[in-house]
Amino acid sequence: MSGGGFKSFVRAENVKAGSTGKSSMGGIEAHAKRLDKTSLLRRVRELDPLAWSKIGSGINEGGCDLWGAFKRHKEETGAVERGGASIALHMLVGVSREWLEEDGRDAHSAENDRIRRLFDEAKAWAESWAGEGSVIHTRFDLDEQGSGNVDLVVVPTRMQRRKSRKNAAAKEVLTISTRMAKEDLRKAMKTKNSGQAMQSSWNQWCKERLDLRIERGTSKDQTRREHIHADILRAEANKLRDKHQLAMEALELEKQEAAARAEAEAKAASEALFLWAKTASGPYHGLLLDDLSEPEKQAYDLHRMVVGRYRGALRAERDGRLYPEQRRFLSELRKAEPDSDRYVAAALTEEISSSGIGLDMIERISELMRRLLRRIVQAVEPHLLRYWTREDGGHKWHVTTARLCLGSAELVDLEARAEREAEALRTAESVYRRLADHGRRLDQ
Repeated sequence: MSGGGFKSFVRAENVKAGSTGKSSMGGIEAHAKRLDKTSLLRRVRELDPLAWSKIGSGINEGGCDLWGAFKRHKEETGAVERGGASIALHMLVGVSREWLEEDGRDAHSAENDRIRRLFDEAKAWAESWAGEGSVIHTRFDLDEQGSGNVDLVVVPTRMQRRKSRKNAAAKEVLTISTRMAKEDLRKAMKTKNSGQAMQSSWNQWCKERLDLRIERGTSKDQTRREHIHADILRAEANKLRDKHQLAMEALELEKQEAAARAEAEAKAASEALFLWAKTASGPYHGLLLDDLSEPEKQAYDLHRMVVGRYRGALRAERDGRLYPEQRRFLSELRKAEPDSDRYVAAALTEEISSSGIGLDMIERISELMRRLLRRIVQAVEPHLLRYWTREDGGHKWHVTTARLCLGSAELVDLEARAEREAEALRTAESVYRRLADHGRRLDQ
């Protein structure tokens, strides 16, 4: 497309309050932080995204903390939510990948000037109609095969007449409203629906701010086509290619392929045995944390101290035998500022409930634990880390420190599941050993 023919495009989806799954705020945050299954499958290079939110910039500095950014946006604006209504728009805003690659540019490099321009202009465009400051998160992923779009989370606000209580007079209240923002844009662009309005508005913005050659993509109403994600098309193409290759080689390589499969299975079993045994018998209760630094190990010890107190208090509460100190401990924890990764942990819990727990899930829980340990190390002075672990938790816990070291109730539940899995792995170890022995016999 060096001579032109570049396209612009927009896709938008409402984010509902209280929803779960990949289209929820927690699901979007998990994907942004590379803690969901989809992002792990798509990742083809080790590059962090360009990421910004109202909390900070960068994946490790708050750029992907969507719930924190949403809370800050509400605090800044004073806007309220409307029961049952959407709380945000999740948008994919982009241009043809070929435009990013023109003149030898790299479509996956943060140094690409066009990626930077697209990143900034997508946010500016959304705020031009949704309202200044309405964008709470922008992200351009650099680790996937595809390229060309910016993820936006937009929380538009509008004045609405509402009653604070029954029989009270209605008054104007600043309210989060994706519906009104989309309707305002539709009227301004004079289109049949908000989707067409977004496509036309974004294309005008691209022509004025990015490149006159960028054309508006053809709408779904005209093509009558349903959007099919590139991952699906790529998977289908891979299936067809693999099927053709297998058909061509079947007669000549049937015996060799059978031997290769047996060897690969034996090798995988041997590697799985090592990782499973490492998980089950390690000192971290079923998690893969063997490469922790010394401060992180001390932070983990503090975390386990608080978890022990927390679980003991919960058992006493369940049995109706709470001591005053335990009641105060639970009450203060529940009132304290919650952990920033609690929604990601909740999304993992939901995924485990539907598909079970395995080594890949243990690795993802371990990464969530690493994030907590880094926050503890950053927040607690090194000499206090050493002192508190040496005192074995005998000091009086400040509630803020206790909440920080605990993490979230959801993470504690995930740890418990990992511990139970470790017990099951130890029981099944002999099976894995037989598979490994089988692989060694094939090598001889």
